[in-house]
Amino acid sequence: MLFASLSIAADFTLLTSEPGRRAKAELTAEALFIEIVEEVVKRADLTIRTKKVPWIKAQKTVKNAPPSERLLIAPLTRTKEREDDYDWIVPLASYKLQFVTTDKNLDLSDMKTLKEQAICVFRESPAEYKLKELGFPDILSRVQVQKCFKDLSKGTQKVVLAHGEQVAKARYKQIGGDPNALIFGRPFTEYTVYLASSKAVLSDSIQQALHNAMDGMKIDSSYEKIFAKYR
Repeated sequence: MLFASLSIAADFTLLTSEPGRRAKAELTAEALFIEIVEEVVKRADLTIRTKKVPWIKAQKTVKNAPPSERLLIAPLTRTKEREDDYDWIVPLASYKLQFVTTDKNLDLSDMKTLKEQAICVFRESPAEYKLKELGFPDILSRVQVQKCFKDLSKGTQKVVLAHGEQVAKARYKQIGGDPNALIFGRPFTEYTVYLASSKAVLSDSIQQALHNAMDGMKIDSSYEKIFAKYR
């Protein structure tokens, strides 16, 4: 009954990733995109309730939900593997994949050397898909990407394929590491993360209202101001 009343109180339910146990909410990538989405939705005169669940579960739930459940998801990277599973509503930000290490002796520009390493990635993510596409033989996929960075800080993991430098630094800081200790390879393969939904949830008019709201945030600089809080 409580869940039903909460659902009725909001136009939509946003599913987002559950941060790691040691993560401080104000530092997480999840918190950044929740704030962006909440502002976009507010400017479109709509309301949402936010529910944090394990990320793989969130994706499957939204993918399989009927339109009547009115589920949204963010931040979800748009990829060919996911293209037909969701409606892609509003682009939120772009990033490029980057290898990251703390080992000063490791050459991140040498593909042969990298393929000799076990590469840690977020499970069922663009990073994992890209490593498989490139033929990497040893991929360590983690349900909680913070585990990759925790092992990196302990020296038990040499390389992580991260979703951009900004996210990598935030993740490393979450587990108590010094972001300045991270060494990054050259960025490659650009992706965009979206506010997405189950199929056929939003009308064309609501989608346009959300696009207009995002445009307004970028025009008045509130979009950049929110991002600046998390750098």
